[in-house]
Amino acid sequence: MEVRILGPVEPTVPPKPAQILAVLAVECGKVVPVERLIDLIWGEEPPPQARKSLQVHISSLRRAGLPVEHRAAGYVLNAEPDEVDLHAFRKLVASAGEEADLKVRAEVLGDALELWRGTPVVFAQTLDVQRLAAAEAWVDAELALGRHAELIDRLGAFVAEYPLAERLRGQLMTALARAGRRADAMRVFRETRKVLVDELGVEPGEQLQQLYRDVLEGSRDSRRNYLPRDAGDFTGRDRELSRLLDSDGGVWWIEGPAGVGKSALAVHAAHRLADRYPDGQLFVDLHSPSGALDALLRAMDVPSERIPESAEERAALWRATVGGRRVVMVLDGVTSVSQVRPLLPGSPGCLTLITSRSRLCGLEGVRRIPLDVLSSDEAVTLLQRILGDDRVAAEPDQADEVARLCGYLPLAVRITGARLAGRAHWPVSKLVRRLADERSRLDELVADDLAVRAGLELTYRALDENARRAYRIFGFLGLPEVPSFLWAHLLDEDVLDQLVDARLLDVIGSARYRMHELVRLHARERAEAEDGKQEREDVVRRAVVAALSTVDGLTEQLFLAVPRMQDSLGVVSSAARPTDKDAWFAREESLLTRLVERAAELGLAEMACQLAEVLVFAWFGLRNRYEAWERTHTAALEAVWRTGDLRLEAVLRCSLGQMHYKRDNLVQSRSWFETAQTLFVNLGDVRGEAVAMNGIGMVCRDLGQYPCALEALERARDLSQGTDPEGEAHALYGLGSIRRELGDDEGAFDTLRLAETIYRQARSRRGEALAARGIGLVHRARGELDLAEEHIRRAHEMVEGTGDELLGCYTAQAWAKVLLRKGFLDPAEGLIQQALDGCRDVGDRFGEALMRRTLGEWRLAAGDHAGAQEVLTDLMPVWNDLSLPLWRARTLRDLGAVHARLGDVASADRSWDEAAVLFARLGTREQGEVRQWRSQWGLAISRVSR
Repeated sequence: MEVRILGPVEPTVPPKPAQILAVLAVECGKVVPVERLIDLIWGEEPPPQARKSLQVHISSLRRAGLPVEHRAAGYVLNAEPDEVDLHAFRKLVASAGEEADLKVRAEVLGDALELWRGTPVVFAQTLDVQRLAAAEAWVDAELALGRHAELIDRLGAFVAEYPLAERLRGQLMTALARAGRRADAMRVFRETRKVLVDELGVEPGEQLQQLYRDVLEGSRDSRRNYLPRDAGDFTGRDRELSRLLDSDGGVWWIEGPAGVGKSALAVHAAHRLADRYPDGQLFVDLHSPSGALDALLRAMDVPSERIPESAEERAALWRATVGGRRVVMVLDGVTSVSQVRPLLPGSPGCLTLITSRSRLCGLEGVRRIPLDVLSSDEAVTLLQRILGDDRVAAEPDQADEVARLCGYLPLAVRITGARLAGRAHWPVSKLVRRLADERSRLDELVADDLAVRAGLELTYRALDENARRAYRIFGFLGLPEVPSFLWAHLLDEDVLDQLVDARLLDVIGSARYRMHELVRLHARERAEAEDGKQEREDVVRRAVVAALSTVDGLTEQLFLAVPRMQDSLGVVSSAARPTDKDAWFAREESLLTRLVERAAELGLAEMACQLAEVLVFAWFGLRNRYEAWERTHTAALEAVWRTGDLRLEAVLRCSLGQMHYKRDNLVQSRSWFETAQTLFVNLGDVRGEAVAMNGIGMVCRDLGQYPCALEALERARDLSQGTDPEGEAHALYGLGSIRRELGDDEGAFDTLRLAETIYRQARSRRGEALAARGIGLVHRARGELDLAEEHIRRAHEMVEGTGDELLGCYTAQAWAKVLLRKGFLDPAEGLIQQALDGCRDVGDRFGEALMRRTLGEWRLAAGDHAGAQEVLTDLMPVWNDLSLPLWRARTLRDLGAVHARLGDVASADRSWDEAAVLFARLGTREQGEVRQWRSQWGLAISRVSR
């Protein structure tokens, strides 16, 4: 479905839903928090029932067929960006910016502007700015193509819409002048001046005034151009280039690390601006202020005999020479402010572009442009433009990988492009293989006089010893980013500032540092060359301890089959804890995972194991972060194997068993638990054996292997009594849930109530809620719906206090089923949808399937038999894939009911027959309910009841 917001919202919906749809469309594919939606739609004084009103408006959008979905934190328009006109507009504008062919660029920008149909209902001012920028870029392209006369009417319309846009008025003056209508061009200037003075109280800018003078006097050709050749393959930097091209002169400081393309941007901008600075386009590669002044004066045709000896006199002569003139000057490679001061023109009509690797302060009135690496698309485009052949198109994935391995650094991409261009027989994939090895990557990034390592080495040698040591620490630590909770244990902040000023580190966020990948490789080279093995490993040890001191204080009690078993290695929890735990871990997960891997690589097995395990109880196990869980534990396990520590191996195997259990990989889970159990028995570790037996019992329960499950859980309970209350409670919970499935209600009540008591004594809020839900399920199975609702609602309320959204999904589903059986369909539907969205958010396959089955039951109860059939039929292969025979049987039973309601007696009998066989094999309580099915769903007695 196409969504249009660049004008009246389409599809047409009422005003408030239209505003909501427009906001969601702007953030297409991203979750917009509820509070932000309320603030954007209703402002600072929302109505008392704003949340409820929002839900009603969202429902109306869904009824209109719009794919608006609920997420844990808000709502999302689940559509492709190309289906929203705003994103199509932005994509066209971006592609036009990369297009070298002026004709194509003008056509693409024209297509983008055609998408606008009026004023947007939201973010109108911001979006209008984007439209104006696109219009100005389109006019530039059309002017360059010589379509002056054709532009005038359209330009006049744009000027009427944007009366204060000086650049647009200047373009109209240019078009009129080039079309031979100089009088009209001068009239536009006079009108512009009147509008600006009347509306804003200011005169037109210098650029527009110069254009007026040019119209009066005619154009003047450039006199002196000493700029280096412009790069024909210049790529990207659209935002930075726009700032320079839109400027009215002054001093600009372009700063960035070695190889990021500072000089290329400055030279490219100077060439583009040459017409505006006709009195000279100058370039100086700075070594000393005196020598630079001599070169500049000679470039301005000052005879050598008139050039003074002293730097002060030369500076004075320079200012006098360029006074009243319009000159653009590039000062390249500045290392200090003192180099720059004598060279700055006194004339306001000049433009000075300074490039520097350093962040230097003390220069008044300077505007700064920090440069970072290219985007991935820009880097690949640059590679393709350098090669000038079809090799990138033939191997697009390999080209992407080359750009990534170059860290998207322009110099590195240029070097790889030059190497490929000089070796026509090389496929791109060959260079990928050569760059893949971190140890030799910098050796590969050399082509003639271009080399990444050389630039980094110069910067490194200019540092003092403390800064060089800090640089080496960052390199050997090997982390993509280093936040304050790590560097505060390793380095002094003043030293880090030196690295930032040298552009070897970037500050991101608050006291957080990032080192470019190629810079990190050089820093690691220096660490391995200059520091000893013990000193290098000590850096990683201190980093792990720093991470543990923070993470250890964030762990929570979980009803996992693997209670926390490791000692703390003497780590003291940090007093400073993140205020938003979820946001903190979402940001730091990748870094902490890499830190575990780094410790494991160095053979620091116990530390790697400790941090990996703590992360399970602080984050991985809470939010189903399976990939990071597996990465950390696999890395730690490999390190443990090298040390031969069998207890740590057993601990890690248990945790991997739990990870596979939560991922619904039941067969793999059982294998990990059984190996761990054998190791614990051989070690005489009773608690460890209990943990492993708990895991085996829960796996066997889900597989429908109830005798094995009961035996394992009874053993786990016996081993845990008196030593591990949580382990005992968990075993009791498992036993109670199995007894419920087998129809032993009294036995289930006894064990679940005891589990609830022990969980409560152990202060395990999650466990207590889990047991309360289990008790409610027994009452529900007995048809005692009021008692069931009492226990399940209490469980749900307890879970809300823990922040465990996944367990909240399961309590919500259990409550929904009670409401469904009581006939309260509307509140049941809300709980089911909430639970389904939550399980999808965390990738819980079983949970999602369970919620979908419950949705099928809801549709059956609501009379939507075709919808119920579709949902339940789609679930059958899922239960097979997850190896869950009990849930397959229950879904078959429900499908039989659906077929019965649809009048398909034969299909109903087939579903019920298969379900009856499965229930009988499993021995569950449903085998005694088979006789009721046909009468319950209005069919005559048949073979299924015999």
